[in-house]
Amino acid sequence: MDMQPALSITAHPEVVVKVVLVTSAMLLTAVDGVMLDGSPNSHARFPTWIPRCPSTTSGSNWTATLSFDFETRRASCLVLYADNGHEFVVIHLVRGTSRLRLDGGRTLTVGSGLNDGRTHSVELSLTAHLATLTVDRSSQHFTLVPPSPSPVSSSASTGDFSVFVGGLPVEFRSGQRLEQLAAPSVAFEPTFVGSVRNMAYTTRCDDDDVDDVLRMTSGSGVRSGVDDSCADYDPCQNAAPCLNTDEGPLCDCSFTGYVGPFCDLGQRFSFIARLSL
Repeated sequence: MDMQPALSITAHPEVVVKVVLVTSAMLLTAVDGVMLDGSPNSHARFPTWIPRCPSTTSGSNWTATLSFDFETRRASCLVLYADNGHEFVVIHLVRGTSRLRLDGGRTLTVGSGLNDGRTHSVELSLTAHLATLTVDRSSQHFTLVPPSPSPVSSSASTGDFSVFVGGLPVEFRSGQRLEQLAAPSVAFEPTFVGSVRNMAYTTRCDDDDVDDVLRMTSGSGVRSGVDDSCADYDPCQNAAPCLNTDEGPLCDCSFTGYVGPFCDLGQRFSFIARLSL
């Protein structure tokens, strides 16, 4: 197996103290769920993820996991992005297949047909030496090479990752905010349409466990809860995704080639256009 640079993850002990008031713990956060409507600025931001124990704990003896459940009918979209300005974690769908991308250029692909509107479970597990992506009951992994200690890299990387679900705010698509991203291309990926539930971060350091409840800190095109009006009535045709809104189902015709409130008028317009030639 090719040996590639690792995802270097460091943390300042004082940051961990502020979050959980201890420096040797299992850090766990969870949330029930959010609905994302897939609009251009649709995103949900969650508190920072600290995927490594402080230096006061035992060296490389740590395990970090990030897990969630999702439902969508959009085949290609950004599902989750975590970034500390120097390193990144990307989980997205590419033609219905989940793909993990880490700093260092390594990727994992797991599953197929995940845009079927059904619930799928995702778990990313990181240790000092291994990255594992599990979708439902299928897993893939690759080996991480621990980076050589460097005063420059350790001081540059804060270790606390901002976490975005479903997309990024529009201000990240240009100027200084775009330049601050470790993986700028994600700012232009299609947004996620559907629900994300049971988001949890877990970092296992030593023997003590401390739980902290996760809450969305900001967002757009998002509403709390997982009530799915599209499951009760989906009027959208021609494989158009159905968006859940407070006013009821809304059809997204963006990638179908059709128009109309139910994405059902494209073929008629094309037929008229051909007759006029």
